[in-house]
Amino acid sequence: FFRLSKVLELAGNEVRLKILYLLEEENELCPCDLSDILNMSIPAVSQHLRKLKDGNIIESRRDGQTIYYSLKEEHLKVLKPFFKYINRGNLKTLTV
Repeated sequence: FFRLSKVLELAGNEVRLKILYLLEEENELCPCDLSDILNMSIPAVSQHLRKLKDGNIIESRRDGQTIYYSLKEEHLKVLKPFFKYINRGNLKTLTV
């Protein structure tokens, strides 16, 4: 119950849910890509990524100076129903 509640708590923020959705769709993205897609500053995106990483929902890998983030597989079962709902056209736009 605790782990599930933490995932849902972090995904309950609109921006973080959008980030999780994009990571699931694209497999991995860097903060600059997320910044462009969401029309947000890189520091703002990085702050959300830090919360998701601290919550153990996403993981990162470094390629040179670029850090790429991806959704941890173990959380897909919980998040997939939300992503299906979004894919059915219930989300108007990804920009904040």
